[in-house]
Amino acid sequence: MFMCMDHDGTVVLMDPDSLDQVEVSKDLFNKDCLYLRDEMKVKVQFYGDKPLSASVPKRVTCIVKEVISATTRSKKVVLDNGLAVEVPLHIVPGDAIVVSTEHDSYIERAKS
Repeated sequence: MFMCMDHDGTVVLMDPDSLDQVEVSKDLFNKDCLYLRDEMKVKVQFYGDKPLSASVPKRVTCIVKEVISATTRSKKVVLDNGLAVEVPLHIVPGDAIVVSTEHDSYIERAKS
């Protein structure tokens, strides 16, 4: 597990046990780079000293920024990371929600 900070396309990772740091490209996270947050714990697989792949947690908390559209059953919202997801009608801008990073989908309203 590593803690991460995002800096202009580069993610600085630190092993919380040894405090060793390594810089990797955001591209290593593929689409999941949109979920990166300061101090997030991420997983990185190495071959020797070379990072091969990286992943974020399967569930992350995001903030709803705006509503795009609504139907009688759900509505589409834009999150603070720019992704659009379907949510239940009771979710409003400013709400914190838990999102599946595997499916880019709403799981539940975040607990306060």
